[in-house]
Amino acid sequence: MNRPHIPAEMEQDFIKEAVRVNRAVMTVLSIFVVFVECFNMMRVLVLSESGLQTVNNRIYFGFYLVLFLAACLYLAVDRRKYVAPIWRYRFTLIAGSVFLLWQTLFNMYDLRSSVSLGKIMAATTLVAFAALGVMKPLYAAANLILNFALLIPWLFVITGHDSGVLFNYGLTAVTCFIIYFVRFRNIRTQLLQKEEIADIGRQLEESRKQFRLSSGQYELILQKSHLIAFEWNVEKGEARFSQEWTKVFGKRSFIPDAEKFIREGCSLKQQPKTEILLCMENLRNGMPYQKRDLLLPVADGSERWFELHLVLQTGWEGMPQCGIGLLVDIMDQRQRIVELEKELQRDNFTRLLNKTAIESYGTRKLGELQTGERMYMLILDMDNFKQVNDSYGHLCGDYVLSKVAELMRNLAPEGARVGRLGGDEFGAILATDRKGEIFLQYAQKLIDGIRQIRWKDTDVGAGGSIGIAVSKPGENSWTKLYGGADQALYMAKRSGKNRIYLTMGKHDEQTRNG
Repeated sequence: MNRPHIPAEMEQDFIKEAVRVNRAVMTVLSIFVVFVECFNMMRVLVLSESGLQTVNNRIYFGFYLVLFLAACLYLAVDRRKYVAPIWRYRFTLIAGSVFLLWQTLFNMYDLRSSVSLGKIMAATTLVAFAALGVMKPLYAAANLILNFALLIPWLFVITGHDSGVLFNYGLTAVTCFIIYFVRFRNIRTQLLQKEEIADIGRQLEESRKQFRLSSGQYELILQKSHLIAFEWNVEKGEARFSQEWTKVFGKRSFIPDAEKFIREGCSLKQQPKTEILLCMENLRNGMPYQKRDLLLPVADGSERWFELHLVLQTGWEGMPQCGIGLLVDIMDQRQRIVELEKELQRDNFTRLLNKTAIESYGTRKLGELQTGERMYMLILDMDNFKQVNDSYGHLCGDYVLSKVAELMRNLAPEGARVGRLGGDEFGAILATDRKGEIFLQYAQKLIDGIRQIRWKDTDVGAGGSIGIAVSKPGENSWTKLYGGADQALYMAKRSGKNRIYLTMGKHDEQTRNG
């Protein structure tokens, strides 16, 4: 955990922030005090029957007068200009300490006449000090400890040694410290982020200086690079490309009006056209760097994926001057990503879709069902598969599973997706406007095929039960469809295994196989 301190490089920024916040708080507070204490002193001198004749009134009047004079002094000193930030920072801290100590002493005296009100005012003042002020941890801790050290014993005595007071004010002290350190941490984080942004700005400016190439250097890059490099002049609108551009796209290397070329390009589809025009607009608006993946038509009539990198170069006045860009062929990378995505959807052993892929496809397809279409969900679970493993070994069990996967794939109706849901459980889904008999026939073929599986010419007793559910019109809940198929499978198992059970909501049909 980081120590609560301000790094030396952020010291000046912290002082500026502290002066800005503390001055605002102390100025508003001092103006408020001037008016309130004027009223309080007038109340003692004029409205009170005894005036300054009693000791109690003289003490209250003294408190009011001291705070009034302190507030006036603060406002007078704070108006002085050309004060170094560090001294103004120290002055606001001293003023805050004076006000806090006055409030504590006043509350200690005031507690004699109203314990409840005094306790509330004392706690409120200390919480406000922790929540509003910007100060370093040592200063905050010293002030809070001092004032709590004065208040808590006095309260304990005034309330007749009430232990609840000690406990409650102990909690208040902890709360004040938590509030302060959370606020301090937030301010410190903001300053760190501000410093990071400034560093990034400096690095970016340095990169721009290093990237500004002479005309001769840029020409050399255009001639020698195997990448497709280009330069777009923002003011003139013209674009120049490297020789690789002509080889790949079959277009001339100099285009007088690049924006018109993009807008009127017949072979370019709307999506990449929109992306490129947006990049050009962003460049005019001063965006320093852009990156896009674009599907572009090439010279042989096919389409390939390219990665566009576009960097802004500005003139001496900071205005957009030109865009320097690269087109990188990423077709191989895109194909590899597609292959990896397909690989992630496959069950490693059977090469069928895995449960996640089946669920993803089923959820999406349910939302795309057309009028008259319904989705069928089939779950197949092997019967007594543990007995096969125990009797013939796990090699035999793996062989049986691979043959079941083969049957699931080879017998599936056109358009169906099949997968392994886990262990010895398989699934298949089909969105179709055809009647349900097609899935019943598929299920029957699976049952018959599984019973014919042989391991080294030995009948190992392989079998399976199948549950089938059908989505209702307008229903697009994968959870309900999957749950329906799972319930149907349970009914098939309960009926004696090697069974098919089809549920269609209110009308259920059961097919038995002997």
